[in-house]
Amino acid sequence: MKVIVPKLYACSALVGIGLLGSAEAMAQAPDSKPKTYNDEIIVTAQKREQRLQDVGITITTATNEQLQTAGVSDVSSLAKVTSGFSAGRTTHGYPVFSIRGVGFNSSQLSAAPTVSSYIDEAALPYPSMTGGLLLDVDHIEVLKGPQGTLFGQNATGGSINVIAAKPTNFPKAGLGIEVNNFGQVMANGFVSGPLSDTLRMRVAVATTQFGDWQKGYYLNNDKRGDQNRLMGRVLTEWTPTDRLTLRFMLNGYRDKGEPQVVQLAALSIAAPSNAAPGLIDYPKPPKDNRYAETDINGGNDIYVAQGVLRVDYDLNDALSLTSITNYIRHRHRQLIDGDATALTIARVLVDSHARSFGQELRLTGEAMDGQIHFVLGGNYQKDKFREELNEQFAAYSSLPPNSTLRTRFNPTARSTAVFGNIDWEFVPGLTLTAGARHTWAKQTTRGCTYDTGDGSWAGFLTAVSTAIRGAQGLAPPPPIAPGGCASLDDTPSLPGGLAPFLPTVIELAQKEENTSWRVGLNYKPTPDTLIYGLVSRGYKAGVFPFTDTIVTSQIGPIRQEELTSYEVGFKADLLDRRISLEASAYHYDYRDKQFFTYKATPFIGAASTLVNIPKSKLNGFEVSTVLRPTDSLTFRGGSKWSGTSDLEYRVPLGVGMEGFVGGSLTYNSSAFADLSNSDLSRMKAYTLLDARVGVASDKGWRASLFARNLTNEYYWVSVGLLADAAYRIAGLPRTFGASVNFDF
Repeated sequence: MKVIVPKLYACSALVGIGLLGSAEAMAQAPDSKPKTYNDEIIVTAQKREQRLQDVGITITTATNEQLQTAGVSDVSSLAKVTSGFSAGRTTHGYPVFSIRGVGFNSSQLSAAPTVSSYIDEAALPYPSMTGGLLLDVDHIEVLKGPQGTLFGQNATGGSINVIAAKPTNFPKAGLGIEVNNFGQVMANGFVSGPLSDTLRMRVAVATTQFGDWQKGYYLNNDKRGDQNRLMGRVLTEWTPTDRLTLRFMLNGYRDKGEPQVVQLAALSIAAPSNAAPGLIDYPKPPKDNRYAETDINGGNDIYVAQGVLRVDYDLNDALSLTSITNYIRHRHRQLIDGDATALTIARVLVDSHARSFGQELRLTGEAMDGQIHFVLGGNYQKDKFREELNEQFAAYSSLPPNSTLRTRFNPTARSTAVFGNIDWEFVPGLTLTAGARHTWAKQTTRGCTYDTGDGSWAGFLTAVSTAIRGAQGLAPPPPIAPGGCASLDDTPSLPGGLAPFLPTVIELAQKEENTSWRVGLNYKPTPDTLIYGLVSRGYKAGVFPFTDTIVTSQIGPIRQEELTSYEVGFKADLLDRRISLEASAYHYDYRDKQFFTYKATPFIGAASTLVNIPKSKLNGFEVSTVLRPTDSLTFRGGSKWSGTSDLEYRVPLGVGMEGFVGGSLTYNSSAFADLSNSDLSRMKAYTLLDARVGVASDKGWRASLFARNLTNEYYWVSVGLLADAAYRIAGLPRTFGASVNFDF
């Protein structure tokens, strides 16, 4: 079977406008002043400092100021500054990130992503752990295309690298407040400074409160959307000698706010003759982002706690040893409406836990008077999960009334890898880049879908088992006990190819190996021009599906996904950097792409699962332009399928003050949420317009007014299926507000 991946951001371009000097103020030393646009952009995309213009990879960079100006407070809104990036949400509340259409939609915490996330090179290996990622950042780097050699498996789409703001050598503090017309308040602050001649510390906190922007339209007029999020970071830096630096980072995130209510997109009743009263005539919401209904009063209970110890030791002037030890505890608990209406049909309590440990050790160095730069290292990762769904189906048409069930699995994932990368400028201006990583991986899972103790699910599955076994000429099964495991074994293990269809606890394991690699050439005809070609291969780890398990074949092992990328591009700075131009074209070849879909099950209908697609492909291109016609005006621009643009004009106001006015545009073409290409999975094209005006002072304060989604565009970022309904997750409506930031 051959499948062509739909054009979900398959072709993307960036035309846009930027903030004067904002994208260029990269990787500054703790005591340095922000760089102007005439300075170099320094990135760490290859785990060493390089000029952006010297790296043959498509990279989007943004400073903390640029993120704040664009209203980017979490990873889900990075599309405002990164073309080809998209963020959605699964039915169980987990975020999904995609770059250039490479993503993975699965409603489980333990599903490895295609876009990896890091803070100061310490992994947040699962998207649900990234709630506090953008707290107090210096800048971000979004790398596009497979990054498997240096960032490991699960980076086939790319990588989001956040560089945290570092402790300063002098006392410093900052405060920011933002409010909007829905009553939402966002506040953040930091303090930084030395504790001794060799010890420095930085403490940052942020919170988001209130903001009930959603409202009902038919049976339930309640407002929803209040937020209650808190995040913090403590970063300590100790330099006992000139050659040794130790950094200890603690990150914390807590979310006890209300989850976004999904909109009813269409009815999809499994058994229309058994539909819940009032469902068939239930109206869809008006075409407005705000309108959605629910019958639950649940909230989030999500936390992330991360500790990172990083040690950098310069063995000599040419060799450095780096150790990164990373430990994470995470809980995702959320009560979800399972039918997108105010009727009591279905509700789901998601309660998942994860513990993650990672250790990386690497040697970075150079040789032949700087002609060769290399990285050699090893990495170990071990993750343990407890995933649980507690579900109540009061009136789901394909189940007996008031059915309840509990699904609980304990997956694990473990990987060990060795890697290396080399950049060799074998003739002036021409550099060979090559790298490889070999990974040994193992995944396991153990669990079942259980009756909750009232006997409803046990009785129903006993009847299903009896009917199927009777049709096969087999004896009736013993009754499933209340509270017992009720997943039926449909493995054809009996004579004649028959399956027993008896309840069983599922216990599975799979081992896999892979070798990620890349080979490329970078040619610099001038110091400010780069032409590059790159061939790379990356892998997404295998996985076991986590879902309500009626039959055991839903939980078969899903093989690792392979992506081979072919990319060519160039970067150029012209006219004393008043014009910057980047362009790239790419072709992706998939093998065994992992795909979230539905499986027909006995007496139940469709049940979710995962499958591998043998072959698929994707083509695309990107164009990025930055124009700076004057010192007061910066323009970025691009075209088509997925694009961002931004324009800002600044004018001196005297006495150390500067006024600014700007706007940004984000466009995404129509796309499908999955490979079924059905009408229910189609997401329409949309264009978002933001505007801002304000004043900045050289004394360290800035005040602005903003309007986001100024035209009140009705759009959605995810679609999917629930009990007897299809749903949409709408984007945010028009939002007005004000923000003030102070640095002391």
